[in-house]
Amino acid sequence: MNTGKYVGVTRVFTRYTMASLLATAISQVVLLALYWAWEADAMTASTVAFLVGAVPHFLLIRQWAWGNRGRAGRRAEIVAYVVVTAAGGALSIGITTAVDWLLAPLIDDRGWHAFGLVIAYLASGAPVFLLKFFALDRVFRRNVSNTPSAPTDSQDSETAISALQPNAA
Repeated sequence: MNTGKYVGVTRVFTRYTMASLLATAISQVVLLALYWAWEADAMTASTVAFLVGAVPHFLLIRQWAWGNRGRAGRRAEIVAYVVVTAAGGALSIGITTAVDWLLAPLIDDRGWHAFGLVIAYLASGAPVFLLKFFALDRVFRRNVSNTPSAPTDSQDSETAISALQPNAA
């Protein structure tokens, strides 16, 4: 059993999750501020919130979770991130906008209405979280493994040692 690969995926997934939580927190603050304080409509507020959270999320998952740096593979990573994240974002924005429409006749208080939108925004992101991770992992991990100077966590310790000591038996 190759435990090095399991540890590597667990580390990447944990960091991806933490980056996602941070990006979600940023998005929620923006959503609340735009919708509740500035009285923007739900579609505008959720769209801006999504975009504001997407930028730090990309940077964190690329550099911290998968350990990718420099220009190598960056274009493919950006394209994959935009496609996968746009699909998830469209779902979140659509659900948040629909919930706004459903809540409008039920809740008059803008604060409680905003709270309902935050719950809808969070719930809409949950179903696609794992799908996004595995789709992005295919692109981001491939780019790491193609970089000869950066060993991946999927290498077991024997492979890493033998690569460093070519005369070792």
